[in-house]
Amino acid sequence: MTNMENKYLSPTKYPNVISTSLGDPGRKAKPFAHNELKKSLEVIISKSKQKGGSLEDMFADKAKTLKASVNAILEEIKLREDLNASQFKKINGEICRQHTELMQLENLKGHYSFNLTKYLSEAKTNIETNVLELEKEKRKEGLECWRDLMFLKKYLMVSLKDYWELARKRGALERKIKY
Repeated sequence: MTNMENKYLSPTKYPNVISTSLGDPGRKAKPFAHNELKKSLEVIISKSKQKGGSLEDMFADKAKTLKASVNAILEEIKLREDLNASQFKKINGEICRQHTELMQLENLKGHYSFNLTKYLSEAKTNIETNVLELEKEKRKEGLECWRDLMFLKKYLMVSLKDYWELARKRGALERKIKY
């Protein structure tokens, strides 16, 4: 049996794993495509049709599938973080716009009659309500993002555990065969 090639997630073979985990700002995550997982499964299926499927091939196929699963989960984590940042940016932009309108109303308030001042006070109250709603939406998005990330990270740890367990079993089997 040959040594386990790419025993760990190799940055040369799986560059997205490294750049995603480091949060490379120049790289955009792809929506739930699982390209690596799809490629791995296609290779496994085509190999199984060609050969009988030795124990080494089974370990290699399982390792490729687990690596691709880890990569896919990391892509989903990056995508969710990007979505959260985008949502926060939009909400913050709207809050800034609302604050600008509020300042403009404050500047107008002293220059007009009582009837218009009453209207300006109502407009001010509406803007303040909008800002509170936007802040509420921002908190809700942050919480949803946290929940989604905890869910994804749970599955990431399960996939990594499965991968490490496979590597441990494969190493033990290789040591046993050598003796």
